[in-house]
Amino acid sequence: MTRGDLLAHSITYALIRARKIVRGLYYGLSEAERQAVASAAVDELRRHGDSWNLDEEIVPKGEVHSTPKGY
Repeated sequence: MTRGDLLAHSITYALIRARKIVRGLYYGLSEAERQAVASAAVDELRRHGDSWNLDEEIVPKGEVHSTPKGY
């Protein structure tokens, strides 16, 4: 997984609540539409110099969990 993949994944889930922000978007976006928007956003960032190193592979450090250790 690259930094760009992780960013696109995060954007995809952030767009679930987009209908609260975008006027006229009453039904929300489908999964495919969210993925298309996220990919387009990452591609646009790449076109402008890629100072975020979006093609760099992410190396997980130790165990990777979605919940914090102290939970």
